[in-house]
Amino acid sequence: MRTILLLISFYCLFSNQLLSKNLSSNKPEAQSSLEKQITETLYKSVQLRDSSYDVSIKVGKEALKLALKLNSAPILADTYKSIGGTYLLQGVFDSSEYYYRKAIPQYALIGDSLGVGKVTANIGIVYRRSRKYNEALQQYIRALETYKSVNYVEGIGSSYLNIGGLHQTLGEFDKALAFYLNAQKIYEKLGNRKSLVNIFINLGVLQSELNNHDQALSYRLRALKLNEEVGNTQLNSTILMNIGESYQAIGQVEKALEYYNLCEEQRIQLNDQWGLSKVYLLKATTYDTLNENRKAEEYFQKSIQLSKANDISDDLLESYLYYSEFLEKTNHPRKAIDNLKKYHSINDSLISIFQNEKVKELTAKYESEQQEKELEVLTQKSQIQNLELGKKNSWIILLTVVLILGIVVIFVSLRINRLRADHKIMDLRQKVLLTQMNPHFLFNSLTSIQSFILDNKNKEANNYLSRLASLVRGILENSREEFVSIRTEIATLEDYIGLQKLRFENEIQYEFEIDKNIDQDQVLVPPMLAQPFVENALVHGMLRNNPEAKIVVQISLNKNRDMLVFQIKDNGIGIKESKKNRENKEHKSLATSIALDRVKIYNFKASKKMHFEITDLKNSDNNQSGTKVTYTIPLTICSN
Repeated sequence: MRTILLLISFYCLFSNQLLSKNLSSNKPEAQSSLEKQITETLYKSVQLRDSSYDVSIKVGKEALKLALKLNSAPILADTYKSIGGTYLLQGVFDSSEYYYRKAIPQYALIGDSLGVGKVTANIGIVYRRSRKYNEALQQYIRALETYKSVNYVEGIGSSYLNIGGLHQTLGEFDKALAFYLNAQKIYEKLGNRKSLVNIFINLGVLQSELNNHDQALSYRLRALKLNEEVGNTQLNSTILMNIGESYQAIGQVEKALEYYNLCEEQRIQLNDQWGLSKVYLLKATTYDTLNENRKAEEYFQKSIQLSKANDISDDLLESYLYYSEFLEKTNHPRKAIDNLKKYHSINDSLISIFQNEKVKELTAKYESEQQEKELEVLTQKSQIQNLELGKKNSWIILLTVVLILGIVVIFVSLRINRLRADHKIMDLRQKVLLTQMNPHFLFNSLTSIQSFILDNKNKEANNYLSRLASLVRGILENSREEFVSIRTEIATLEDYIGLQKLRFENEIQYEFEIDKNIDQDQVLVPPMLAQPFVENALVHGMLRNNPEAKIVVQISLNKNRDMLVFQIKDNGIGIKESKKNRENKEHKSLATSIALDRVKIYNFKASKKMHFEITDLKNSDNNQSGTKVTYTIPLTICSN
């Protein structure tokens, strides 16, 4: 089970205390009353985040209407920021960015650099969760520079936490750990428990990525205990889910499900769309492990639908992959193929994000600046600076080589994944095609041979066995080919009908009427496509009980001479009567469904499509009985 990452970012949301500082005390009494009403409404909106994001947003927008009437930049800035924060928690990222962008010019208007920095950092989180890593890093660095310029220590800690999370997402675990530990030192010194909870959550995810599941569980339980003092419902739901992941990783699946259920309850209460899709997927994989297939199917569908509705590409990608594996295991090969294709389609469109050179350039720029500052503080020696200049060309060459090797590795990896996907699709198709060899027919044939031998009918037994050997050899040889000649197809059908005649012990007449303009050795058709309908005629059409039983197979060209027309007609009991008989029996015929599955595979690959029509002859003439199957195949000529 691969880990579903859920890193916590530090975001600066609405603070009632901050809003109070921004309010002017030199307003008329009526306006001060309006300011107070806005403050109370926004405070109520923030409190509602722990119970319902939808209600919180509704109340926040009521505050925005009042703030627009007042037209005060400080109040508008805090109101826009608060609504953007609630949308961020809910996972509705486009709306979150919209309101954050509205807040920035209001903060800039009153010269509040710290307010601009906090909103900038939050926009970085929006970009990161939307997989826009280049834009996210730009926002984080801007926020960090702003915090340093005003000596906002808590903000510097939050920037370290966010940049560490971005490194972890990109698989740079050593760098991520360094940033997390720097942030932890700052927050322990400040006594900021909520931020420490965030750090413990991210350290837990980091250890899980490194397969240190016991250490990951330790961090997560520590976060849960500390959050009991903080009382943050959103963080609590995340911790519960992460603890469930740890228990699932160490094989305690039942205990994992308990924590996932608690997480689901809290996220439904919060209407946390972004978080719900993740816990649904985890529950689906847990039920799959417990072999509770119905529940697993239900939660896979929930995860896919929610990920689609909220454009959460990471979760949708994981859902399609795990769902494909589940469908293959539960013997649904066609559905498994479809979901595997969807997974690779999304994965191919997203993989380029990890190759973004801009992210590496910005990271290198930031790290280079930090190193230069540290060197200046530690030594202030010009000799070291000259040495660094001398090494510059070597670093450029080294980075270029590493970059080229990285691109080669990524290209080879993509190619291998594509080949694996094609192999998996072929394997799933083979499961469908192998069902052509009907086990029920083989069993009956061998039983008939046994009966002939026991009755000392050696001639009939020898004849039956020879035909059966010829038929089986034909099926096995033809199953390797996508097309065979019409002559080969007719020979296989004759062997099959001949076997059925021997077994049914009555004279079944059959005719093959082939257009003289068709070269039977050069025109190709899919092997054994007509056989299921001949089988239906013999078994379900009750021809074995009909002393005048007859099957006619006609092969001709259409008017445009670009399609073969196959027509299989019998004088059996017809479709309606056959259905009535099957309703009273437990035997299940797969002949028609197998043929239609093969047609779907053919039509999926071909530009010209096959077409089928099955007719009950009694519908056109009450004096007739039987069934007519007509299907057209694009004309294919042997190239040899």
